[in-house]
Amino acid sequence: MTTSETRSSNSSLALWVLLIGNFIIGTGVLLPAGLLNPLAADLAITPSVAGQLMLVGGLVVGIGAPLFAAFTSNIDRRKLLTFALALYAVGHALAAVMPSFTPLLWIRAFTIAGAAIFTPQAAATAGLLVPPERRAAAIAFIFIGWSAASVAGIPLGSFLAEQFGWRAVFGGMAVVCALTAALVWGVLRPKLFVTPLNADAWRKALTSPIILTVLLVTLLSMSGQFTVFSYIAPILKGGFGVGAAEISIAFAVAGVTGVIGNSIASRVVSQVGVDQVIAITICTLIIGIGLFAASYGAFIPAMIGVALWGLGSFSSNSLQQSRLVNISPPLAAATVALNTSVVYLGQAIGAWVGGNYVDEGVSSTGAWIACGFTVTALIVSLLATQLAKGK
Repeated sequence: MTTSETRSSNSSLALWVLLIGNFIIGTGVLLPAGLLNPLAADLAITPSVAGQLMLVGGLVVGIGAPLFAAFTSNIDRRKLLTFALALYAVGHALAAVMPSFTPLLWIRAFTIAGAAIFTPQAAATAGLLVPPERRAAAIAFIFIGWSAASVAGIPLGSFLAEQFGWRAVFGGMAVVCALTAALVWGVLRPKLFVTPLNADAWRKALTSPIILTVLLVTLLSMSGQFTVFSYIAPILKGGFGVGAAEISIAFAVAGVTGVIGNSIASRVVSQVGVDQVIAITICTLIIGIGLFAASYGAFIPAMIGVALWGLGSFSSNSLQQSRLVNISPPLAAATVALNTSVVYLGQAIGAWVGGNYVDEGVSSTGAWIACGFTVTALIVSLLATQLAKGK
């Protein structure tokens, strides 16, 4: 094997390891949504209180991701990514033994800092492992791990929590995180450093009306989705009268259709155009969440709504990244970091809004509000398209 072939093989293995890391990170970020029912019952709290685990996670990553990006650029990527997963492992292990909700919430904030570090820095690291012409594909590849978390990690975690308890699931996550940290340390080569973002890039990104409008689309879309998704388990249990198996099926439906939607969008975007495909995916979100709200209490039609919702979920998020890169390629590093931050802030807003309605159990009000968020996202997206045409 030649030297170039060896390097290519090593880079491919490293990308696979980063994909696995993103799978673990994504599962950990979304895991509380699948554990709300057993967690709330065990700690004698309401689902809306338990949902604060999603809220605090969104806030920590939303605020922390750009800050960690700014202050860790001088750290070797192997050390940084291994540390992030080790932090994740320690946090999940501590969460498994917390006696009450308040210390669990503080531990959650500590734990999720690992996600704020790992996901954006894994994307930056992927770009260092391959030639420039392959960077976009490499970054897209490792984010398959996040898609897989929705397809497999969350449904499995939800099912296991009903069988063995939420503490066992958190303990199992700790073990898996530790193993993945060791894998990253063993495979990733040392002395990988990213180019730090300068202050001028941040200033331009944060003062551009077009970029800010596009970021608002992400914020509204994610807020709408997580108004329902954060509490999908208690909603299905209280409003639909279904058990753990059906709840796991709902998570799987959303995950599988999300992967399918992302695949379709990536194939047609070059022919149709990124702005147009984003409008289509947001319309799919609106129809899916609207059908879920309209069929509240009826599991089968609601799952059709979840499937349509899933088709637009991953694709709209990934296309927003491409949209920002197209608007200003020189600012791509800053705008993609900001979009990642806004995704999680939207998660926090959605968790807060949904928490005000979930304890009603049989009410569809929260789902209709979620639909309103996505309708507003579509309007703002169309405005962003017009602003881009006029620049």
